[in-house]
Amino acid sequence: MADNLHDLRMGDIVIREMGTEGGVEHHLGEVLSIRARVRYVDVEYRWAEWWDLTTATLWPFRPEDVPEYRLRRASPDEIGRLGLR
Repeated sequence: MADNLHDLRMGDIVIREMGTEGGVEHHLGEVLSIRARVRYVDVEYRWAEWWDLTTATLWPFRPEDVPEYRLRRASPDEIGRLGLR
């Protein structure tokens, strides 16, 4: 059931279902942000972080924190050049 969630985008409408004694309760919602768990493969230890894909910053993001780094998609050229695949 959750396998169709990987294509969610900001603004998508979702339904939250919860079992109750009388049946199933439904709540309608809108996706406000998307988070991703990023595991780094080019280090010699287990290292993973949560990133907010809406702001491309580490999560939780506080507006008073202005990070010096951002998350971005690697191009196929960068992946090949860096020897990651």
